[in-house]
Parts: sequence; structure tokens; C-alpha cells
Amino acid sequence: MKETSSDSNEPATELDVIPNTSSETKDVVAPTSNVHSGPKSFEATGKTNMKDVDQPTNGDTLHGLDASEGTNDQDEDSIKSTEAILDGYKAEANEDQGHHETSPPDSLEDERLEKPELDRFMASCQKGDLNTVEELISNDTIKATEAFSDGITGLHWAAINNHLPVVRFLCENVTSKADPNAAGGELRATPLHWACRNGLVYVVDYLLQHANADVSLRDAQSYNALHLAVHSSNIMLIIYLVYNYCGNSQSRGEGLYIDEPDAFDRTPLCWASYQGDILTVNLLLKFGADVKKRDKTLFIPLHWAFMKGYKSVLKALVNAGSDIFAKNDQGKNSFDVAKDMNCYSLWMKVLQETGRDPKHGWELKKQIIDPKHGKLVTFLAPYLFLALIFNVCSFHNGLFLPKLLAGISIFVGSIFLISKIVIPTYLIDDNAVAKSPLLAGIFSGTLFWCVVVWIFKILPKLFFHNFFENLILGGVAWACAWSFFKAMFMNPGVVPVPTDNHVVLEDIKELVKSRRFDSEHFCVYSFIRKPLRSRYSNDRKALIAKFDHYCPWTYNEVGVRNHKVFMIFIYTLNLAVLLFLQLSLELFENGRKKSGYESDEEDNSCPILSNDLCEGYKNHHFHFNLLFFCLFNYIWLLFLCLSQTFQILKGLTTWEFTRLTSRHTRLPDSVTFGSTPSNHKRPDVCLCAKLVGLDQFLITAKVAVLSLFNSSSVEQHQPLRSLDLPTDYGYKTNFLDFWFLGEIEWRNLFFLPIEGEGNLNRQLTDYYRLWEYPSKGPLEV
Repeated sequence: MKETSSDSNEPATELDVIPNTSSETKDVVAPTSNVHSGPKSFEATGKTNMKDVDQPTNGDTLHGLDASEGTNDQDEDSIKSTEAILDGYKAEANEDQGHHETSPPDSLEDERLEKPELDRFMASCQKGDLNTVEELISNDTIKATEAFSDGITGLHWAAINNHLPVVRFLCENVTSKADPNAAGGELRATPLHWACRNGLVYVVDYLLQHANADVSLRDAQSYNALHLAVHSSNIMLIIYLVYNYCGNSQSRGEGLYIDEPDAFDRTPLCWASYQGDILTVNLLLKFGADVKKRDKTLFIPLHWAFMKGYKSVLKALVNAGSDIFAKNDQGKNSFDVAKDMNCYSLWMKVLQETGRDPKHGWELKKQIIDPKHGKLVTFLAPYLFLALIFNVCSFHNGLFLPKLLAGISIFVGSIFLISKIVIPTYLIDDNAVAKSPLLAGIFSGTLFWCVVVWIFKILPKLFFHNFFENLILGGVAWACAWSFFKAMFMNPGVVPVPTDNHVVLEDIKELVKSRRFDSEHFCVYSFIRKPLRSRYSNDRKALIAKFDHYCPWTYNEVGVRNHKVFMIFIYTLNLAVLLFLQLSLELFENGRKKSGYESDEEDNSCPILSNDLCEGYKNHHFHFNLLFFCLFNYIWLLFLCLSQTFQILKGLTTWEFTRLTSRHTRLPDSVTFGSTPSNHKRPDVCLCAKLVGLDQFLITAKVAVLSLFNSSSVEQHQPLRSLDLPTDYGYKTNFLDFWFLGEIEWRNLFFLPIEGEGNLNRQLTDYYRLWEYPSKGPLEV
């Protein structure tokens, strides 16, 4: 039972950014033409590398980049909608084509000297000095529409530097209102273009919704707002524009075409593919972007995706129907481009993972085994090879080493055959074994053979002698099996996705209005508003309410709907192992007494085993091996029970607890939980420790021990009890909230959630729409 925070369950993207408020925004210079120049075509030599391609924008700042391909371990901090993505701006502006000007021309300097008040006004707009701007406008010293010969207005500067109060004043003051569609600078761009280029959602929203900016206008390079938003790689801004102005979801008369070409016929999808921006690629594909659109060099988005060579982007385009044999103006298809970009092996891996058959012209493979049957074979295979291993390892009869090697060979060979032949029929992934039903099959197979041994070996000999133990074990085994399959097949709490984009649009508008339109509150993978305590599952491709962890031993996520049955499963499993151990020892003791075994006989002694276990080792090797395997797993199972119980009493999920303890070397004084799908990869924790939940137990034990001390005696960590956890309402309330559904009555103890309902602070809460936490009483704070 892998009890982790689902480190293996997330899209391989990196979205970490540095929060930046309007008062902290770095002043920037005006964009120059080379900043927005499109990717160059392949040169006549046919060779292409990154030096041959202009960098369109500062796109790597908020990319959905999966820098470590083949792994799904990643962490994503909130993408704040108010950020100006400005680092490296000047360097980019002078990167190619011999543009080196960073200072204005002499004529503009002369203008500034001639018009000091206008220069002061521009500087104030650039710095966000609202008082000075108000003074100059109100005294009629400066008109809001005034500009130097470059045409750049104060609204341009306020917009690009994310000074929303200044933007609002310039557009709303009664003395002199700014023109939101004024074109300025070398690119003849509007303030909206400047804001879009830097991914400033709230400035863009104001200009469009309150200042009547024209979203369809283009700059001198034929880029409109959507092109520039894609250049910024701020997925929040792109989501805002697409849902508001593309397709059937547009809310105003003028809209945007999802495949709008620029001057070189490159669509937003071409740009997103070039930048390796998987989040934007997925969004554009969701809204019907055409993967077969060609630019003037006959490149399709797939060709541009090789510029950065991210596997996730290539897979998304292939799965969306890209023509892998489409040729550019140099007669090169995707295979040739991949070779030119030194990512041919990656391209082969992408084609393999998308089910292409190299022996039949890269057509989709025809599966010999149906995927459902493949999963069933994977699940049932351990029933067979576990029995073979337990039966082969009869070490007391001699040939210890050959039998041990035979058992290991059966196990390793079975896993190898399943992973190479069966699993690829339904799953191709770098970590396919952990994401398949194999581990669930190992557990259920172990449980099956335990029940078989109990029915055919233990019951006939100990039914009357240990009647109550057998009765309890029978009930516990049934409850364990029921809860296991329930936890395995039950919907963990998938947050439903509205079929009407207008519903999502209303949520976006509400979040923008409340200044919470960021990845903490809106899922950038499923494109829906994100409830608190939820997390996106890459395996299920869905947002899970009250996400706890992904458990490969149940082949399912654990969330709001199946967490209770999961806890019943692990509690009953703990009790079943102990009862099975007791009855097995009783059986071995009876066998020892009947066989006349004497412990002082040297031939019958076992150096490291008790007399009863020695009897099982010699005369019941299948039963003994099965018991030993159960006891081995019981160690981490006990850790799991302790960790889960501790977290329930603290009102935390595994994901929240792991995130809380991993984000800080010193736990903060106050903690609030968002729902960002994030988890830093921790290479120091091995996969085995994660699979058995040891990492979770160690974290729990560490924090529990530290909580016993005062913060003065433990300087590096603040005790957990001193944290203001928003979901911690006291041990008693947390415990009752977890087990009861609705009012605290015995009959409600046995109810399971039908949708996303669950108790929080003794209030029945819909976790699918949990936007705020219930307030705490005086004694709970």
C-alpha cells in the first residue's frame, strides 16, 4: 500500500515562479521588434539548432515545461495572476539580429528635456506613483493621452509594470481619459498588448472589461492579444482569454479565433509547441486548435515542438492527430526534424508510448490482448506466481540455495514478463509497474491464499478449540476483502467537470473579481475551479476532492469518497494478520505435540526459530512462507496505520501533511492549505520506502516527537501543535468528522459519501465546492 502524496501521479511540469505584486514590479523598457520575432525557418543547410531560432518572449518563466522527461515528480507553486514576467527582458530584446539599443535615441532624450512634466508623468506611471499621476492629470498639466514621438502613453507604462490603480485612474478620471487602444512604440502595440506580453491577468481584465480595449487589434508584427499571451506562457492569462473570447464561450461581440495566424501563418498552437508549453498546448487542443495547420514554411506545430523537444508536448500533438509524415518546405518530415534537433531517440520513445508500430509504417498497433483483459491478467498473475514461490521454497528438505534462486527467478521472471508483454497492452510509462494493478494483485493474492490456508488447514483442526478466534478472523477477513475491493473500484471523489464552458467562465470571472484567479484556486490541468484540499491526478486525468494519496496497493487514489473504506481496510488487515499469526502458531503447536517433537533433539532444532515456528518451517513450508510474508508486510502496515491515524486526529490528509513538512525547514507560525498540484521530487527517498509508506511514517514520527517539545528547545522546527492549521478543529472533532457523515449519530457511522459530501467542523460540507473553510470557535483556534 503505497502511502505517499502521490509523487508519481503528477504531470511533469514546472511552474515555480516568484510572487510579485504591483508595488514590487521591476520597471521595464518598451518592447522592440526583435522581442516578438517569430521562430526562424530551417536554414538551407537543413540543420537546425536553438541558435537558429529567435526566442519569442520570456516564455520559460511560466512554461508548463517537463524538464525531467519520463518522471512525473514535480512541484508547482501557485501561478499568481498579478505577476509581471520581466526577468531577462532587456537581454532578450538584444539577443539576435544585431539589435543592441537599450537606451532611447537622442531625439527622444531631447524631447524629455523639452517636456519635463511629461517625462515626470511617464516616470510616475512606470513606477506606479499614483499621487503624482493624479496631481498632473487633475491640474490639467498633462493629458492622459499625451505621449512623446514614440507614441508610448502613460497607460502603456502603467500596464506593462502591473500598476492597476494607475491604469484604473488613467481610464476612469473625468479630467482626461487615456485611450486603451493607442498604438505606441516600435511595434505599434497597445497597452493591452504590453500587458498580455507580460501575462498580467488583472490588468488585461480591466482593460477589456472596463476600459473597452479592443481584443482583436494587432501590433506591427501581426500579433493579437492571444498570440502575446501565449508568448508570455502565463497559463492563467491564456485560460482567461480563451474562455472569454474563443469559440462559443466568448462573452463579448468581438472574439478571437483559436487558430488565428500571425504574419507568418503561425498559430498560437505553433508558438506553444515551440515554447514547450504543455499547459497551453493542452488548453488550445481542448478548444479545437488544428494540429495540421501549416505556416509559410510548411511547418506544423509538431515540427516546432522539436525545437525544445519535450516529450509531453510531442505526445499531446501526436495523440491529437498530428501528421508525423508531414513535410516542411525543405521536404523534411518529423523524423528528419528530430534528427536535426538531436532528439531522435526521444521521438522513437514518444511513438512507442503513443502506440505506434514501426513494423507497419508507424500505424497504431493492433493489440492482441484487450486492455481490460490485460489489466485482469496483471491483477490475477500474482495469485499463481506467489503460490509457486511459497511452494518451491521448502528449505528444510535441502537444496537451500537452488530453491532460493528458483523462487527469486519465478518472482523476477513473472514481473519481467508481465511488464514487457501484458502491461504495454494498456499502459506505456516509465513507471508502469507501480501504476498497474500488479501490486494490488500481490496483496489480493496474498489474502486469497491466507483464506485458503485458513479454510483448509486451520479450521478443520482448530474450529472448536479456537472457536471465537476463528469466528472473528472470518468476519475480519470478509470486512478486509470488502473494504479492499470497495477502495479499489470506488470513485475516490472526482470533481465533476462542467460540460458548459459558460459555467467555467462564470467561475473565472468570480475568481478574477476576488483576485484569486491563480493555480491555487483554478486547476490548470482540468480547467475548472479548484476546491480547497483537492489535487489533480495525472493517472486518472481528474481533480480529486480531499485528495489524500495514491495507493498502488489498491490501484486507486484515496479521496473524500473512499478514504473511510480505505481506513477500514488497513485496520481490518492489521487485525487479520495478528489473528492469522495466533491461529497459525496454535496449529504448529498442535502439530509439534502430535509428532512428538523434542526441542533438545539436535536434528529437530531450529537455531533462530521457536519450537512452534520450527514445526511450521519443517512440516508446513507453504503455510510458513505465507505467514512470514504476511509478517514482513505487517511492519510497514503498522507504520501506515499509525501515520494515517495521527493525520486524521490532526485534521490533515497525507498530501497536506507531506506538503506542510516538506516546504519549510522551520514550520511557519500560520499555515493555510491551497490545492496546488505540487510535490518536489525527493531523490533521497527511494521508491521502496515510498511504496511501503516508510517515508510517510518517518515524517509523522519526526513531527510527533518534535511536538512534544517547546519551540524554544527545538530551534529548527516549530511544534505542530502550535500551527494554526485551517482544517484542525481539535482531536475529537477531527475524529468525528472523519468517521461520521452528517449528524453525530450511530447510523451515520456506516454511511459513505454519494457525491463529495463530508463533515468539516461537524458541518456537512460539499468538498466539490469547498471554497472557504468553516470558521473555528474560540477554543479551536
